[in-house]
Amino acid sequence: MVLQSIDYEIFQWINSYVYKYPFLDKMMIFFAEYAQYILIVALLVLWITNKENRVTVFQALFACSLAFTINRVIELFFYRDRPFVSHHIKQLVDHTANSSFPSDHATAAFVITVTIWLCSRGNTFMWIIFGMGIAFSRIWVGVHYPLDVLAGIILGVCTALLVHYRIMKMNLINKITSYSLFQK
Repeated sequence: MVLQSIDYEIFQWINSYVYKYPFLDKMMIFFAEYAQYILIVALLVLWITNKENRVTVFQALFACSLAFTINRVIELFFYRDRPFVSHHIKQLVDHTANSSFPSDHATAAFVITVTIWLCSRGNTFMWIIFGMGIAFSRIWVGVHYPLDVLAGIILGVCTALLVHYRIMKMNLINKITSYSLFQK
């Protein structure tokens, strides 16, 4: 209970700034609601521009699917109301009153951005910052607590690392990515 209390205090502190900075509110709404579509467009551009990038896209989509599956399993055992359900807060976007833990947006943002970062040999750190923007915005707009987002970030990063360093090295995956669809 102490951890949830600290989590709520941090949430309240962040939420206290909502409506004080209209430009920041608009930016957070953009990141919370629309920025994930930029990730989809980025994956599409990677797929189209170079066949070598197709393995990165495959890896990101595979890792994202695995992470979402893990999120669904976690939700079976750990249900948590969203902040707007349990408390009177300042909420900037509408959301269904389903489980808050862990954050799917944070998970997806980090599994995709970390995969792109790993596959580009660390040359595109801006993707990680973009993922942080998506993750933080979910707290700002009032649909997640900080621990929901932190759990999503950890799950996204760990899944991206597992897929990149272990699963992509498996024989079956190597056979799949050796098809002409993924080669020059």
